[in-house]
Amino acid sequence: CMAHYYFERMTGHEYPDISGYHKVTVDEMNGTTDQDKEQKIKKIMAKDKINGIVLFGDPSKKPNIVESDQSNDAKNKIGPNVLYPIASLQKVYTGIAIQKLIDEGKLSLNTKISQFYPSIPNASKITIENLLTHRSGIKDRTSGPTDLLKNQKAQMKFAQKNLNSTGKTGIWNYSNSDYALLAGIISKVTGQSYEKYLSTNLFKPNNLKNIKFYNQVTNASQITNAKGSGNAQNNHLNFEELKTGMSGELGAGEVFSSAQDYWNFISGLVAGKYVPLNNIISNPYNYYDGVYLGDGIIHADGSINGYQSCFI
Repeated sequence: CMAHYYFERMTGHEYPDISGYHKVTVDEMNGTTDQDKEQKIKKIMAKDKINGIVLFGDPSKKPNIVESDQSNDAKNKIGPNVLYPIASLQKVYTGIAIQKLIDEGKLSLNTKISQFYPSIPNASKITIENLLTHRSGIKDRTSGPTDLLKNQKAQMKFAQKNLNSTGKTGIWNYSNSDYALLAGIISKVTGQSYEKYLSTNLFKPNNLKNIKFYNQVTNASQITNAKGSGNAQNNHLNFEELKTGMSGELGAGEVFSSAQDYWNFISGLVAGKYVPLNNIISNPYNYYDGVYLGDGIIHADGSINGYQSCFI
C-alpha cells in the first residue's frame, strides 16, 4: 500500500469511509510535533499490518516519511523512491492534461465527444465535462483483458469495445472508461500518444523520474509487495497478471509511481504549477479532473490487486 493516507486530525475534515483504509481518529493522531505524529502513524501501520509508506506534512516542503515493512520478505522494498501501482490516482494526471488543453483553448468543457468518437452510442449527448465528472452515462466494463495490451491502439480498442454507453448523462457513475476516452482525446488533439504527452508536458519538465507506465516496468523486483486481498506478490506470474490488468486501464490505472514523485506532483498541483488550482476547485461537482472535491479538500484513492493508495 502506498498512501498519503487520510488523517482527519491534519485536515479537520471528515472524509468518506473507504473500504480497506484505516480511519484515523483525532485521538490517534493528536501530537504536538511531527515526530509524535510519525510514531503514532508507525504504530497504526504496524497494528493493521500495512506494508507501505506514508508521506505527510506541508505540501510546499519536504514530506515527513513513515515506512512499514510487514512482508516478512528480505527482498521486499519499502521507501519513498520505490514503485507502487497507483491505480486510480493516475486519473489526476489525465484530468490535469485535459485541463491544460482546455486552458489553451484546444478543448472546452462543452465539447461533444462525438467529435472524437462518432461510433460510441449517445456520443452527441456526452461532453468533456461529463467524462471529467463521471456523469457521462458510460458504464464500465465488467472484466479486464486476458492478455497484455501492448500499445495505446490496443488499449483504445479494448476500452471502446467493452464500455456501455447508456445515454443517462448527468447522473453520477464512476467509470474508468471515462478517463480512457479522455486519454484518447489527449492523443487526438495533440497528435502524440497519451504517454508521450504526459511525459513531455508534465513529468520531464518537473523532474518526475519515478513515474512509469506499465510497459516500462519489466521486473517484479522494481515494485514492492502487496499484502492485501487479491495481492500480486512478487513472483513472475502474478506480476505479469498485474501488468495485464493495468494495461486495460488506459488513462485510469496503468501507471506505477514512487510515493515521493506522487507527493511532488500533488505539491505542484496545489501550487498551481500545471494549471491554476482555482480552475479545478471552483468546479461545482464533487469530482473533477481526477480528484474528489469538497469543503476545500482535494483527495483521491485507488485500489488494484491488493495495493491501496490515496492522497488528501
